[in-house]
Amino acid sequence: MAENLIWTEPNDQEVLVRAEDLHNYVKRLYISAGVPKSDAETMAKLQTETDVRGVHSHGTRGAPQYVRRILKGQTNPTPKIRIVNEGPAFTVFDNDGGLGHLGSVRAMESAIEKASDNGIGAATVIHSRHFGAAFYYAMMAAQSDMVGFAVSSSSPLVAPFGGNACVLGNNPVAYAVPADEESPLVLDMATGMSAWGRVATMRLYGKKLTPNWVLDKNGNPTDDPHEADVLLPFGDAKGSGFGIIMDVLASVLPFCVATPHRHEEYEEQRNSSHFFQAIDISKFTPIEEFKAEIDRMIGTVRESRRRSDIDRIYLPGEIEWLKKEAWLKSGIPLHKTHVESLEEIAEELGVSEKLIVGPSVASR
Repeated sequence: MAENLIWTEPNDQEVLVRAEDLHNYVKRLYISAGVPKSDAETMAKLQTETDVRGVHSHGTRGAPQYVRRILKGQTNPTPKIRIVNEGPAFTVFDNDGGLGHLGSVRAMESAIEKASDNGIGAATVIHSRHFGAAFYYAMMAAQSDMVGFAVSSSSPLVAPFGGNACVLGNNPVAYAVPADEESPLVLDMATGMSAWGRVATMRLYGKKLTPNWVLDKNGNPTDDPHEADVLLPFGDAKGSGFGIIMDVLASVLPFCVATPHRHEEYEEQRNSSHFFQAIDISKFTPIEEFKAEIDRMIGTVRESRRRSDIDRIYLPGEIEWLKKEAWLKSGIPLHKTHVESLEEIAEELGVSEKLIVGPSVASR
């Protein structure tokens, strides 16, 4: 079971790409679309990091869509990100319609700085766009020996418990907790049964969905990703309630507009908002003792008694850390249409190079 989860060889739908080559290629695409070099570096770094952890739905597969929104004038390639309100423990950023990753990095950096002074720091971002994978921002805090939290607004994609219409957001949520010898704990999830991009991934690979993930346009359960129209909340009533509270933090608090009331001007993530928080552990308890106990908790959970059909118990984020370790050596397995979509937008931008792929990329 562990080998299947981590992956060892690409299947016939995939090719291998070195992380460095993918990073440089995507960076070139953003620069060609008018994004400043330093911001293009940030985008390529975040999206490649997401791919090397196996979360392709939120990695470089999104780059063509982001670039096309720039070309259509829906996203500002050169935003003037500014602080619109600030206090000892909080900051509000206006992302000026720019790529969501850029304002989000600034916001979490601010939350970390505020937390180092006050124990807890928070930041919101308004007038933003899709911010990719939430784990990265939470991890920024964990790398500073803090507990990190990140959540973003979302288009209406999820039915409330008992409903069959898209009313709630599928908010991406992440927590990250530093450890000592072990890798940080990273919980990265959506408030629906799955990220919508995960449904697209299943469609791409021709796989069926897990039962009770989605409803079709008639409100009936389906395992066909092509028929998916409405996501269901995870955990039934509990997940539905959690999603509503996350929407308060990600949407109502920054923007005073809940997801059910986001109309045409909010479609296609054209007016996203985000919330970030950092907690300086050292202000509450000795950081060395905290991290040592996190290591001890990880070991106890991992070695606890397993069901007969389970080979290994994984901690939150552990599979992604193992993928990163393996794929930095072997290359990242990307679906062929993923690579094709990057090369198509490259051609539109006048970039003639092809992305270097192949089964032996890691040996070069």
